[in-house]
This record gives sequence, structure tokens and C-alpha cells, in this order.
Amino acid sequence: MENSGSLTGHILAQGWSDTPAERSSTRRVVIVLAAALGLLVTISVLVVLLANDALDGLVGNVLNG
Repeated sequence: MENSGSLTGHILAQGWSDTPAERSSTRRVVIVLAAALGLLVTISVLVVLLANDALDGLVGNVLNG
């Protein structure tokens, strides 16, 4: 067996099996991503509505004042 002394050669010489690793549940990942997306959209809508109200208040005070 030839060993070059490099870390890569050592890792490749370990003889990892070609069988695929166990798959994690993609359903759980999709649910978590969908929940995160929903939360992000909800927060974004709230920020837009609050900013709109704040700008309406500022512009209204400037125009009426």
C-alpha cells in the first residue's frame, strides 16, 4: 500500500463505503422552511403597514400644519 504522507491520501485510504447515508426526513425540512417563510412574510407585512401609517402621519402633519 502506497502512502504519500498527505492528509488527503490518508483520508482516501480509509476506504469509505459507497452506500448512501441515511436520508433525513425531507418532510420535516419542508415544514420548517414553510413556517419560516410564513413568519417572514407576516413580519414584512406588519412592517410595511406600520411604516405606511407612520409616513401618512408625518405627511399629513406637514401638509395640514
